[in-house]
Amino acid sequence: MAKDKIVIKIFGREYEVTSEEDPLHIYSLASLVDQKMREISRITNIVDTNKVAVLAALNIADELFKLKENKNFLHDSMEKDTEELVKLLNTVLE
Repeated sequence: MAKDKIVIKIFGREYEVTSEEDPLHIYSLASLVDQKMREISRITNIVDTNKVAVLAALNIADELFKLKENKNFLHDSMEKDTEELVKLLNTVLE
């Protein structure tokens, strides 16, 4: 896949990104980061871009971490339920 140069805008600044990903995907990511930075800036009244960016990164990392934990919990729960169903089926079929 060819690498495309994509210009994105985050928190009022333009960045040129080179990626093999679909440009719409990159724009969506940039939009998410921009929204998170604006939300944090509004809530905290911090204007320093670096501080806002770090807080946004921490917030996004926290969301990702919680989603991964939830996914692992659901996976474990499904695995347990599947084992119980298999035991039940084996009992019925015997």
